Amino acid sequence: MAITALILANTLPRKYDLNVGDIVQEDIVARKDAIDTVATRKLQMAAAKSVPEKYTLDQNITREVKNKVTEIFNTVRDVQSRDFMDNAAKIKTLKLMIPGELSDETYSVLLNMSGPGLKELETVTKAVIETVMDDGVKEESIDRAKAFIIEEFKGVSLSQSVKNAGEDIAFAVIRPNMIFDKEATQREQKAAMEAVDPVKITKGQVLVEKGKPVTAEQIELLKELGLLALDNSSYFTMILGVILLVAILEVMLILDVYLFHRDLYENVSYLGLLALVIVSTLFISTAFKTISNFLIPLAAGSMLISILINPSMAIISSFIMSIAVGVILGNDFISALVALLGGLTGVFYTNKVSQRSDLTKAGGLVGVVNFLVILSLGLLNNSSMWDMARQSFWGIANGFLSSILTVGILPFLENTFGITTSVKLLELSNPNQPLLRRLLLEAPGTYHHSIIVGNLAEAAAEAVGGDSLLARVGASYHDIGKLKRPYFFIENQLTSDNPHDKLNPTLSALIITSHVKDGIDIARQYNLPPIIQDFIIQHHGTSLLTFFYKKALDGDAEKRLEENSFRYEGPKPQTKEVAIVMLADSAEAAVRSMTKPTPGKIEGLVRQIIREKLADGQLDESNLTLKDLDKIAAAFSRVLMGIFHTRIEYPEKLRELERKG
Repeated sequence: MAITALILANTLPRKYDLNVGDIVQEDIVARKDAIDTVATRKLQMAAAKSVPEKYTLDQNITREVKNKVTEIFNTVRDVQSRDFMDNAAKIKTLKLMIPGELSDETYSVLLNMSGPGLKELETVTKAVIETVMDDGVKEESIDRAKAFIIEEFKGVSLSQSVKNAGEDIAFAVIRPNMIFDKEATQREQKAAMEAVDPVKITKGQVLVEKGKPVTAEQIELLKELGLLALDNSSYFTMILGVILLVAILEVMLILDVYLFHRDLYENVSYLGLLALVIVSTLFISTAFKTISNFLIPLAAGSMLISILINPSMAIISSFIMSIAVGVILGNDFISALVALLGGLTGVFYTNKVSQRSDLTKAGGLVGVVNFLVILSLGLLNNSSMWDMARQSFWGIANGFLSSILTVGILPFLENTFGITTSVKLLELSNPNQPLLRRLLLEAPGTYHHSIIVGNLAEAAAEAVGGDSLLARVGASYHDIGKLKRPYFFIENQLTSDNPHDKLNPTLSALIITSHVKDGIDIARQYNLPPIIQDFIIQHHGTSLLTFFYKKALDGDAEKRLEENSFRYEGPKPQTKEVAIVMLADSAEAAVRSMTKPTPGKIEGLVRQIIREKLADGQLDESNLTLKDLDKIAAAFSRVLMGIFHTRIEYPEKLRELERKG
């Protein structure tokens, strides 16, 4: 609904209630590029009218006319041969046989001509008619054809009366032989109309000037563009079109989430975040489009989704947002293409952010890509250098604006939705964090232990394709519960006195296991993210405190002890990163206790610890495979060998020099 409302608010044109002669109080401008159908139609009609009518010369008509001449002369000969009739009767008979076509004088001349004379006049008349009609005679040019007949007879060596008779016969029989070709004419007119370039209306062009009366042509144009208040049909079609488009886009988004991101589909909070970022990005886009279409910071939304949710979700979201932006900009899909490519660039660069400055670098890269895309499109469209320079500037500014928005909005979304991004993890890994400083000062042994566990976990997570940064940061905080009673943990005992020597094993186990609960309390006090709290509560799973359990058994062999009293409450590790920290925690403590560590001993002990954890069921709920465990063992051994390698013993004299020095 929000996306539909945003698009409609930016695409539905304002309607005007106008009549011919009304004076407008403001300029009426075009909201988008369009075609002036009124002006275009006028040009097309003019082009059609300019096409001359097409005629076809029909030679059959010429033959029919000549045959008519033959019939007339044959009739004259027939009447001449009737000797029983006087001249007046013959003329009367000719008028009946050739009704109303010739004058009395012509009848008289024809009846008084000899046979050879009639033959000569017939031949001349046919020749004149053929000459005139071969050039074509149209309906409207009959008079001109008759004039040509007179001219032709002037050159004939006959008496004037005979010429007049021939002209009279030709006038009587001649008719148009140029037939109007309607189909050819319409075909030529259609071609002429199609050749007319449509009159374009550019966005922002003034359609009706302020203070001037509205003309009938302008009313027709406004009606064609759907800007008249009386015509609401365009509103309904546009609303229906927007609803259908948004529905298609959201169905694509839903299918992508459902098919490829099922964890996101089942997380209402993340779905809300996705919707919020998309809608907010489109809303911000409507604000910046007033400056320039190339300043649309779609890359900000893409980078936020990439960092907060995942990069693959950001890619499909970039396509969805760019299409919506193209519609909001009045179907300006060139600007939408620039926004899409800039957004995809931001997604690719923020796939793995190692520090906040990476977001600034991502913005710069987005700006560079925008610049290159705008430049290439400008060259394709033969744009002027000034236009390309101006638009490219906005493209570069778009990149930096996107990075500023991302850096500024990211912390609010992290805190609101409880999401721990890589940027947040980097902040938590800073040794100057208050909780880490306190751990260093109050429990230095635990602090250094956590640093080594972090190094082990980071290397192992990289080996199995896990989140190495999350594993390292989780390891840094996994033992913060030891801050409550640091000296009850051996790594913080600076003397040989161990308080557990004076305590009941059950009480010792209770103190040791309580560091998990204490750690959760401290984590909540310092507002550590839930994903880090998981390391604190799960890093021991339901492991057994073997030392104190055996000590309790040895102290009272006859008493039956509940093993659960000496186990952590759990839960077991739910992710591969927490499981890796559990293994690294145990491996570091075990190897540190070795007297003379060697590579073989270290690797053997590491693999033994992993087998024990696996046999105890501590890894059942993580998604680690046996192949992963082998890679983890190799990574642990490599790191531990570098830390706990055997040192070369100094000669006695060197030790004495060191003591003196």
